[in-house]
Amino acid sequence: MTLMTTGARSGATATRDRSVVTVLLLMLALVFGPAIGLHVAVNLLGAGPAPDGLVSAVSAEAPRGGRG
Repeated sequence: MTLMTTGARSGATATRDRSVVTVLLLMLALVFGPAIGLHVAVNLLGAGPAPDGLVSAVSAEAPRGGRG
């Protein structure tokens, strides 16, 4: 049993395939777009100051691990 047809595709099938791809790309953009945009913004603008009570990850005072 085969899952794919061997004949030529009809116009309706090609249109349906295109709409499925469009919806898939739209959903991927909605999921990954904000995360990519946030990374780009942080890289371009730099990380802001850490909120009160938190130490920045790039701060010189942050512990480096190991024995201390």
